[in-house]
Amino acid sequence: MKLFHKVETFELEDQSQKKVSLDKFPGRYVVVYFYPKANTPGCTREAMDFTARLKQFKKLGSVVLGVSPDKPTALGKFTESKNLGITLLSDPEKRLAKRFGALNEKGGILRSTFVLDKAHVLRWQWKKVKVDGHVDDVLGVLKDLHDADHLVNPFIGHRRAKRAIGGDVKKKDLERIIEAATLAPSCFNKQPWRFVVVTDGQLPKLHEALPSGNSWATKAPAIIAVVSSRSLDCTLSHDRDYFLFDTGLAVSNLMIQATQQGLIAHPMAGFDPELAGKALSIPEDHLLIALVAVGEHSDAGGLNEELLKMEHGPRQRMPMGKILSWDRYTP
Repeated sequence: MKLFHKVETFELEDQSQKKVSLDKFPGRYVVVYFYPKANTPGCTREAMDFTARLKQFKKLGSVVLGVSPDKPTALGKFTESKNLGITLLSDPEKRLAKRFGALNEKGGILRSTFVLDKAHVLRWQWKKVKVDGHVDDVLGVLKDLHDADHLVNPFIGHRRAKRAIGGDVKKKDLERIIEAATLAPSCFNKQPWRFVVVTDGQLPKLHEALPSGNSWATKAPAIIAVVSSRSLDCTLSHDRDYFLFDTGLAVSNLMIQATQQGLIAHPMAGFDPELAGKALSIPEDHLLIALVAVGEHSDAGGLNEELLKMEHGPRQRMPMGKILSWDRYTP
């Protein structure tokens, strides 16, 4: 199983012959460890080590699941005889072990441990585990993940609307950032966003719609037109047209995904919507909301002095006290 991949749910019987599924632990870290056989010396020490530190695991918002091919009745006896506090799961056909890549060349269990984050994405793994000191290693990694996951997402923190943009962007990378955009929430799941990815031959026509202040965008290898319409989304009480809000959420996803892929995604409001709309054949009842220049980080030599200051200057953000109120709005 690859790191940073979502682990699909599974369901196995535990030592009490009750079915336990991964879905039972939403919003919690899950430590899944595979061991060959209950009541053997190494497996016993490992289970007792996890049990001895169970309070520390719980404090970090995690659960520990031990998995072996043993039958539930054997796991029950193992739990009772060793006074274990962790959940043990029975995987008699080794299907889950195979999914996790916890089998050796002969089909036996490879002592392995996997850490899933709160979204049940695989974040860390150990293969060919040596029991001594292993649980302490797992706790250390889990604590680091826990602390990191309670900071601002690093890709959100790193994102900047840079103007030194150029290079090339592969079609698959553009498709991936659009895919991320489509995973945004929307009113009644109406998904009102529409995107036109402009590359190569069509770019010069779109460049004509850009003012001189956005001339830097002519070096971008791709420009994404963000389009929507009131008719594509909810219209709620007090004239709340949700299509702009929902499409904005999608564009935010797009920019964060681009940042993770090492790209710049710079949204622009400054353009001639009539010229751009005509060049892209946007229907009259649709709104061309924004253009997003996408490309690689490039040499800033073509930027004027004012843009250079913006390019290299510190990020400007209002203090929290200016934008955050508690319980009631405070101007």
